[in-house]
Amino acid sequence: MKEWPRELTLGHLPVHSTGSHSPTSPSWGRLAFRALVALSLSLFFVKGVSEWRTNWNLHSRVEWKACGDNFQCANISLPLDYRNTSDPRAISIAVTRYLATNTTHREGSVFINPGGPGGSGTALAYRSGPHMSEVLKGRYDIVGFDPRGINLTRPYTSCFESKLDEDVFAVEVKKFQLNLPVNVTESVMVDLDAQVARAAGAMEALSSHCAERVGDYMAYFGTEFVARDIDELSKIIEGEDKRVNYWGFSYGTILGQYLIKVLPPSRLGKVIIDGVVNPDIWVGYSPRSFEGYFNDVDNVLFSFAESCVQAGGACALSSLSPSEIVARVDETIELVYYTPQPVTDLPVPAVATAANLRKLIFDAMYKIQKWGDLAVHLDNAFHGNFTGVVNETMVKVDPEGRSKPDYSSYSGNTIRCTDAKPYPSEKEVPTNAEIAGYVLESMKTYSGRMGDQFFPWSFCHLWKGIDPRRSRYEGTFEMEDGTLDTPILVLSNTYDPVTPLTNAVYAKERLGSNARLVQQVDGWGHCTIAQKSFCTADVISRYMLDGEVPAANHTLCNVVEQPFVPFEDMSVVPDEVGEAEVRMAWARLSEEWVY
Repeated sequence: MKEWPRELTLGHLPVHSTGSHSPTSPSWGRLAFRALVALSLSLFFVKGVSEWRTNWNLHSRVEWKACGDNFQCANISLPLDYRNTSDPRAISIAVTRYLATNTTHREGSVFINPGGPGGSGTALAYRSGPHMSEVLKGRYDIVGFDPRGINLTRPYTSCFESKLDEDVFAVEVKKFQLNLPVNVTESVMVDLDAQVARAAGAMEALSSHCAERVGDYMAYFGTEFVARDIDELSKIIEGEDKRVNYWGFSYGTILGQYLIKVLPPSRLGKVIIDGVVNPDIWVGYSPRSFEGYFNDVDNVLFSFAESCVQAGGACALSSLSPSEIVARVDETIELVYYTPQPVTDLPVPAVATAANLRKLIFDAMYKIQKWGDLAVHLDNAFHGNFTGVVNETMVKVDPEGRSKPDYSSYSGNTIRCTDAKPYPSEKEVPTNAEIAGYVLESMKTYSGRMGDQFFPWSFCHLWKGIDPRRSRYEGTFEMEDGTLDTPILVLSNTYDPVTPLTNAVYAKERLGSNARLVQQVDGWGHCTIAQKSFCTADVISRYMLDGEVPAANHTLCNVVEQPFVPFEDMSVVPDEVGEAEVRMAWARLSEEWVY
């Protein structure tokens, strides 16, 4: 098992990069952000595993340290095992908070989670905390924390000796991306079977590395215990008489749905979940996790094509019709699957494959602000130039990685698999051929272009170090009407590529009077934050600040941002005096949101 270092270390933010970045250079703001993170996270002290066995005390004072302008950081020790009080081991949770600026009317703390699983809450606090604070008029501390197994929390899911080793592995397995055409023929199925078998072998080897370095701690990284961590953190930070407030995105909606079931209603304050994952599917068998994600991913692609044509010269593909754009996408995916294209004008010789093109398109579905670059790269690809496609999606190696610790890049596998339903016997574990069949089924049912994208989650039966699953939730997600004092807000775009509106509707129906659904009409992208709506911003602000719950069970909000059209602050027209600041903050939050 990994001997966790005792020395003071510079924290690292796990960049859960989708490989799709703007071709522009980093802004001064982004460079300043990186410098701030490097400075502030150096305050985190990483303790040895042996110290965690006896050092947690829920009533100890938090030692906050300044870590940037209006930021404070701390490491807070919590029990490793909430079900076994005789286990003295602890886990050290990294916490970063952006302090309320309106101290006269301070409401308390709101805990945030960016999704993943595997996303860093401390990184989200640095990147978005000031804007989230402005949306809430400075009346809350914005508290980001790294959940169990992630980033600066210790122990974390460490699978490699260095970042370089991790990068080399990622290159070797191509980040577990499948290389497939849109139309899967019998011969392609043979290739798919081979790719799945290779991925299974790589995943088993990877999980052995992780388990050897982290040990049985991974069995305690499940979402139920993260929900209990939030409760304990709130008690320590705010006091036991203050209720828990929470705002989560994507996987963070799973955490939010656990939270309202695991904690007693008397502990719950205001809860917002945005981009809803279906928890019933989440806790099922992992190879079936394709279900409930990709219902609308092709609808987002079709919307991209239609918006492009409507945008005229602002879109590089506007000379084509929407149907022609989609047809050319399919033709080009087929081309680079059967005839991979050489790319010679990058520093490293490369080849464009169907996996590159599918990944580029899928990543751009998350946010309409990416559609302009997507159109440029597709236009170039249609004319035989795949440099942009490859540059945006190729796995890159950090040249200084040998001297850096590995990131918690595979923490998502640990969390996902700890939450998933274990197979009762080896006889029932799916074969590689069956998993290939699930991939094909998802492509046929949802999208031949992108229906395979969560394929790496299919191998929980191979993930070592998590059984028995000490932190797996065994309850249901149903809730009787009137259980919560304050209904939660459930937010969704109409067309979300990975968390479809149907999930949000199901959550509203399952929770009854305990939830209110807010839907962004004609909203595209992952979570409502992906496309600006001042109506949504107003609902959130009034809910968090005034306790105002939407009267209707299902509220429709219009968006104020359209694809391929630059958004200007002049679009901010408040309905009430003082709301302009909230709306401008929401616009900046949306603009700078990173997946």
